Amino acid sequence: METTRRIQTAFRLDESLLNRVKKKASRQNKSLNSYVEALLRADVRDEPEYPKVSFPILHSVRVSRMLDILPAFTDEEIESDEKLAYILGK
Repeated sequence: METTRRIQTAFRLDESLLNRVKKKASRQNKSLNSYVEALLRADVRDEPEYPKVSFPILHSVRVSRMLDILPAFTDEEIESDEKLAYILGK
């Protein structure tokens, strides 16, 4: 089972809202914390946990050098080195 790091936080709520939420959590035999956490998880369920990032794999030599991606190989270097060509998917 994965353990998650819990961070204590504070925010302000309308007093009557807080009392209603506490009662509902109690009726479900949950702590206020676990009840609110479950509500928040349900709300963000369809949101990605981490932003989707795509990394360019291959560039022209010029672009690679401009982006400071090291090492930058020429097509000739890739073609002449079988292992390098395999690794780079050429």
